[in-house]
Amino acid sequence: MRYPLAYLTGVFAALLVVPSFYAGGLWLLAMPVIIYLVLPVVDQLIGYSRWPSEHRVARFDAITERSYDRVMTLAAWSIIAFLAWALWAVSVTPLLWWEFAVFALVIGEFGGLIGIVTAHELMHRSSPGHKRIAFLLMALTGYAHYCIEHVRGHHKRVATPEDPATARAGETLYAFLPRSIIGGFRSAWQIEAKRLERAGQPLWSRHNAILVWHSFTIVLMIAITLLLGPLSLALFVIQASVAVLLLETVNYLQHYGLVRAKDATGRYERIRPEHSWNSSHLLTNVNLFNLGRHSDHHRESIRPYYKLRHYDDAPQMPFGYSAMVMLAMVPPLWFRVMDSRLDDYRRRRQTA
Repeated sequence: MRYPLAYLTGVFAALLVVPSFYAGGLWLLAMPVIIYLVLPVVDQLIGYSRWPSEHRVARFDAITERSYDRVMTLAAWSIIAFLAWALWAVSVTPLLWWEFAVFALVIGEFGGLIGIVTAHELMHRSSPGHKRIAFLLMALTGYAHYCIEHVRGHHKRVATPEDPATARAGETLYAFLPRSIIGGFRSAWQIEAKRLERAGQPLWSRHNAILVWHSFTIVLMIAITLLLGPLSLALFVIQASVAVLLLETVNYLQHYGLVRAKDATGRYERIRPEHSWNSSHLLTNVNLFNLGRHSDHHRESIRPYYKLRHYDDAPQMPFGYSAMVMLAMVPPLWFRVMDSRLDDYRRRRQTA
């Protein structure tokens, strides 16, 4: 999308939660209906966008790039403020049990759709300030170790059996989730331990980023309980769980069944666009800072979101992310749709 403010679509949608919360009752159901029913259909109807071209990317000037970066930073701080409001709101507003459940689900969805997606962009930036915001956003879901595993683990081992975040062919989402969650934390801990060993720093110390940021999450949970009460704590835990499950579901669909071949020396081939499922659905990418352009992201992870390109030769998702997430939740349908596309991709590789 060539207009920076368009990438705040998700933030503007989150703002609609505020009036629906105070209206209460069935109005609270409006956002889940939009997310799970309306968005997938509209995303498919709007279709694809292959913008920007290489020529357009080359013409981006410093002012344009700063505009896109400011939009991303604004989205990050907006979701933090949004979560803070939600935690306070449930502490002072009586809700029926189902209203609370729906509200917590919605907050978690936006935590994943805006918070984690923004953190994903920031954790790849070179600026220490950007990285700290990324850790903060992930700490709000109790998943700060992801900043380490994703950048220094997943991007190195993607599309190999050694990567816990790469779904195997024939693996259901429900088998993938525990493997990726547990394996991701284990990998992050090992990566951080090796970093500290090289730096001559003790593992159990303030130099361990995993300990620091997970301790921050625990302290925050204690503060929420003391200042706002147990209902706000429950909201925090539920929204974090929903956001993490959404993140791992997206991980599942981004590399499902794709494997890098080994050469004669036993080394994996270099990472190419065809090792990620690509989605150039316009609405998906406007809402998710071009996360659907995952093929280009893995080709060059430091490339900012507004410069990510479409690759025709990469395996293409049949639907936008909202529909793909729902499809993944029903394994028979998922396999019926995706395994045939996976077979087509393998045949193309064999004849290439």
